[in-house]
Amino acid sequence: MNTIPSIKQRYDLLFPDEVITPQVVTKIEQQLQLQLPDDFKEIALFFNGGLVGGISIFSYANHHPNLIEETLRLRKDIQFPHSLVFLAEPAGSMIVLDTATTPSVIWCDSIDVYQVHDRSFQVAPDTWDTFSDFFAYLLTQEEQEA
Repeated sequence: MNTIPSIKQRYDLLFPDEVITPQVVTKIEQQLQLQLPDDFKEIALFFNGGLVGGISIFSYANHHPNLIEETLRLRKDIQFPHSLVFLAEPAGSMIVLDTATTPSVIWCDSIDVYQVHDRSFQVAPDTWDTFSDFFAYLLTQEEQEA
């Protein structure tokens, strides 16, 4: 099982100089008007977006593009569900965090952007039950590249 302390320990070995404040999480929740999962909040205390495991996760703070701006853009452009947070846009795909149901993290093909609300995907997505499972997967990818 991937506990948050073990995930943080692995992350700190790879990226020792990250410093995050709890206000980052509060800002995300306020601006997106949702409740983030506890494991996301805990990981956000040491990970503020960026490149990990070959995936560029949108910044959680003021960098552009950032998680808040990109989620709000999709809400406006394609009626993106309010329970979803747009995490990343790897080539030809998208990664979202579902704050209401499990699996929490969905990595789907870009052709399925309009199906993410009802999960009627044309191409089976990769999924993780929790954000911490997804983040541990990214760390494993990073460790294998190191």
